[in-house]
Amino acid sequence: MTDEPHDIAETARRWIVRMASGAMTAEELSAFREWRAASPEHNAVFEQERALWRALHVTPEQDRITRGTWQRLGRRRHLRRGLFLGSAAMVALALVLYAPVASIWLRADQWTGITIKTLTLADGSRAILDSDTAIATRYTASARTITLLKGNALFEVKHDPRRSFRVVARDGATEDVGTVFEVRREEARVRVTVARGVVDVHAPRGAPTAVRLEAGDRTSYTDGRIAPVEHGIAAEEIAAWAHGDLILDNAPIHEAIAAIARYRRGRVYVLANDVETPRISGAFRIDQADAAITTIAATAGMTVTHLPAGILLLHRP
Repeated sequence: MTDEPHDIAETARRWIVRMASGAMTAEELSAFREWRAASPEHNAVFEQERALWRALHVTPEQDRITRGTWQRLGRRRHLRRGLFLGSAAMVALALVLYAPVASIWLRADQWTGITIKTLTLADGSRAILDSDTAIATRYTASARTITLLKGNALFEVKHDPRRSFRVVARDGATEDVGTVFEVRREEARVRVTVARGVVDVHAPRGAPTAVRLEAGDRTSYTDGRIAPVEHGIAAEEIAAWAHGDLILDNAPIHEAIAAIARYRRGRVYVLANDVETPRISGAFRIDQADAAITTIAATAGMTVTHLPAGILLLHRP
C-alpha cells in the first residue's frame, strides 16, 4: 500500500521540525535517510517542503540549525550522538522559538511566502491568499471547512445547498450563503467583510445566534464577542491586497510598516514609538514594498538604513 500525498508531506514536515530543534540523533538521521530513499516521491516532497521552509519567516538561528543538519546529512558517514545534542537549555530555546511556526506549518495545506496566491478549491470555489497566509482544508460529503490559521484570505464561493462552506478562524466561523467575502485573522481579532452576497458570522462562546452580513458590511469578533456591524464599506477597500494595493487609513507607523513588510524578504525595524510619529494614510503598491517603506519613513521624518540580509532600519536622522 502506498502512502497518501498528504501523509508524505506531513512526514516530511515532521522531519524538518525535528531538524529545526537542533537535537536530531544519529539514529534519527539514519531513519530519515531510509525514509527519504524509500521512493522518489518521498525525496521530491521533502525538497518541496524544504523550499517552503526557506520561504517562511523563520529566525536566522532556526534557519542556520536546519541548514547545518541538511549539510551533515550529505556527508554519508556515521556521526556520533554528541554532534547532534546540545544542552537541554539550547534545545528548549530552539523549540520555543520555532513552536509558533511549526504549529501552523504542521496543520497547513497551503502557506504562502511573500507572494499572493490564488487557489481553485476542490468544489470549484476560489481562495485568494494574502502573503504570509496559511489555511487548512477539510471537505466531507456534508460540509466544506476552511481553517484560516494565519493571515488574510478572500473567498469566492461556489454555492452548494447540500454542503455548507465555513471559514473557521480563532473561536468563530463565517458561513457562506453564496458570496464573495474576506476574512482577516489579525493579532487580537478576526475581521469579516462581504463584497458580494450574504454570510453568517458565528462566535459561539458569546453569541448564541449568528450575525448576518450583506454586501458592504463588516464586523469583527474576539473571545466569543461579535462587534457591531459597519455598513457601507467601499468595494475598493475590501481585500485591496488581492488587487496589488495596500490601503492605510490613519495607521500608527509600526502597524503601517508591518502591513507592507509582509510583502518583502528581510525584517524591518522601526526605532521610534507611535506617539512620536505621525499616523500614516495612503495607497501603496505591494509589489513595490521598499518604495512604500521609503515613502512612509519620509512622511514620518525618518531615514531608512539598508543592512545585510534585506534588513531595513527606520530611524531618526
